[in-house]
Amino acid sequence: MPAMSASIENQKVRPPIPRLPVLGWNTLEGARHSTIPCILEHAAIKFTTSGRASILLALEMLGIKAGDKVLVPTYHCPTMVAPIVALGAKPVFYPINAVGGIDFDWLAQQDLLNIRVILAAHFFGLPQPMGDLRHWCDTHQIILIEDCAHALFGSTEGRPIGSWGDLAIASLSKFLPVTEGGCLTINIPSTNMPAQTRTGVLRQIKAAIDIVHLGTIFKRFYGLNTALAGTFSLVNTPRKKLRNIRSTNETTSAGVDNLEGFSIDVPLSHQALTLPCRWLAKHSPRARIVEQRRKHFALFLKAFADHPNVRPLVKSLPENCAPYVFPLWVADPDPGYLALREMGIPLSRWDRPWPNVPIIAGDQGGLWSHHILQLPCHQDLSPEDMGILVREIRRAYH
Repeated sequence: MPAMSASIENQKVRPPIPRLPVLGWNTLEGARHSTIPCILEHAAIKFTTSGRASILLALEMLGIKAGDKVLVPTYHCPTMVAPIVALGAKPVFYPINAVGGIDFDWLAQQDLLNIRVILAAHFFGLPQPMGDLRHWCDTHQIILIEDCAHALFGSTEGRPIGSWGDLAIASLSKFLPVTEGGCLTINIPSTNMPAQTRTGVLRQIKAAIDIVHLGTIFKRFYGLNTALAGTFSLVNTPRKKLRNIRSTNETTSAGVDNLEGFSIDVPLSHQALTLPCRWLAKHSPRARIVEQRRKHFALFLKAFADHPNVRPLVKSLPENCAPYVFPLWVADPDPGYLALREMGIPLSRWDRPWPNVPIIAGDQGGLWSHHILQLPCHQDLSPEDMGILVREIRRAYH
């Protein structure tokens, strides 16, 4: 097992590095559109409060109920499964192959009685082939929900991500400087969206304040950070929980480290998305998001290409995507992973799957849950942030 450097113990990264995008002066820079398709350009899109809420609403649209079964990958975040269980349905876990695709040989051997839906994900924002799965679903009359929580941008086999599924879901907060948000795209006719409750004025104001406050916490308003921080302090707006929305202790679907992801707030899932988050989703320039994420992914590829104890999961980045995170395979991830987290390095791991996930011969899901660390590569990481990430991870696993 590689030694863990003692120098990383009992240290904290200062200033903190945001795990997800945050609002700043750079947010509205660059071209409005990217050459890579964005799921937000879909003709039939509905905004929601989260990716998890989008899954719940999609299942409700399909009439999923107790006794129904939903196919879910063994490599998953609990937030993918919680909506299924909340409706009384049963998750059935399927194995994935070495590139994160579905094991069709395994599917061919299964009893599909009461299987209504399959949830298929573009892990890490790397587009998966979808043609064979689309054909399989059509043949067996199973609904395909395309999970684009990691893939707001991209195309596969000549079609935009989000257009292959009967329904598709995505997460806004993974790609945009918003404190909440998801979306649901509808590709099948005569499917009515569940009603959403109106969002009150106070919650609208809170959303706007929270977005600006997060940018201040991570010092993204150069020249105004001190003044803004003082203003927030005077009006008693800062809340300690707010930092957790973007800090390395966050427990969202990018890496759950407690039990938060194993449940779902059903009333919140039926609320309409706040106007500030909706506005940023519609108006944030997309070219910069794509360019910076691809740039950071390429930097990580180079930085870890020759490391003896870690390796990039993929050797190159497809041309047709904007990655959510950089997947790094670590031969012996512990105790380095926890030490990095404690010092404030914003990496994550899907190491707490849903209870009773079966062990399936040839499945890569369990291995990925242990060995793959998800490194942020979003557009709001500074060159200094990227330097710290590379240095400390290399140091932890030297």
